[in-house]
Amino acid sequence: MLLDLTIEPSGSEDFDRARRLLADAREDEALDWFEVASTSATEPEVRASAAAHVAAILLSRGLPWEVTAWAETARNNTSHHGVADVLEAAARIQLDDLEGARELLTDIEEPVDTWFSCSPVIVPILRAHLDYLAGDTEAARDAVLAVFATAPFEPDVWDAFARLCAETDFDPEPVVNAIGDDHVLGVLAALQGAAPDGVDRIVDRMWDRRPNDPRVLAAATRFAPALDPNRGLEWSARLRAAGDDTRCPLIARSKDPALDPIERLRSAVIAFVSFADDRARDAVEAAVVLLADDQLAGVLDDMRALAPQLSDSVVVAGASTTPRTLRLATALWRGDAHDEAYAVLVHGLSREEAEQLESETFAALVPSPVLEGLADHAATRGDAEVATILWSVAAWTGQTD
Repeated sequence: MLLDLTIEPSGSEDFDRARRLLADAREDEALDWFEVASTSATEPEVRASAAAHVAAILLSRGLPWEVTAWAETARNNTSHHGVADVLEAAARIQLDDLEGARELLTDIEEPVDTWFSCSPVIVPILRAHLDYLAGDTEAARDAVLAVFATAPFEPDVWDAFARLCAETDFDPEPVVNAIGDDHVLGVLAALQGAAPDGVDRIVDRMWDRRPNDPRVLAAATRFAPALDPNRGLEWSARLRAAGDDTRCPLIARSKDPALDPIERLRSAVIAFVSFADDRARDAVEAAVVLLADDQLAGVLDDMRALAPQLSDSVVVAGASTTPRTLRLATALWRGDAHDEAYAVLVHGLSREEAEQLESETFAALVPSPVLEGLADHAATRGDAEVATILWSVAAWTGQTD
């Protein structure tokens, strides 16, 4: 249910819905409705703002190659081009088109948009970003400090600063040291939704100054799930040391449906190995279901090496079709888990779809040495029917070699 967040009506129902969704931290849905509003809104200024919001969300997600088109849509719907130029310049920086970014920031007009917050001081931050990338670190540092001296709590300035820290090795310590204790919450709120890697570097400096600060730990539960698992591990350990194991960033990352299943598995394994967190098992099973068939064997091999207690979860979740069970059985046999391999094989052959499996496919998924070993294993167990099936496939393979 969408929260009843009061916003000033724009005259476009689609645009206002997108703004409420964004304020409710439902960014994926907001993105969809901003895209709709960019064409459905009657007023061109609203269409321009909708396009600017789309560009900003894409920029925050590290998708700069999509930003230029949306910035152009914004320009085509308004005579005020400052916001579009700011967004495209930031995208060009991410794309390493420094000259293109510098050109956009030369003689740029003041960024003005009734519904999109964009402080004029974001321009010097972007120019400082360019200076830093060009090697003029002293000029960049002076420019950043000057910006924060004049506008220390503008949310979009912190957003741009987070991108600077994410995309370069700029040291955020001088800026962080200037944050008074009474402004910590405001800064953390301003960083919500900013580039996670940059937020991590900024907030890590806050942690150094104020270890175990609950405000910092609460912020970490928002940005740390988006970090590389090694950084996620650091924040997870800090939260757990403070007695909070329910909001583990690694577990949150392992359950994120937007991530590649392999990335989810990495986080789940690290959480299990580091903290023996049983929630990792459910996360593993949910991710394994999404793996491509040709990924199963490698994942099982890695799991048996890194977190063998979770191997059964890979098998249970992965054995959803006969071809997948054959891949898993082969991996288990090659890993000297012969009884397990045989059990998985029998499970696959007992499925109705197994009757439709062609010998050629069977042989491709279970190579001859594994096939013969499984056949002998079946004979030793007295499972004559299974042994006969396997020997017949092995014989067919020998005839076609």
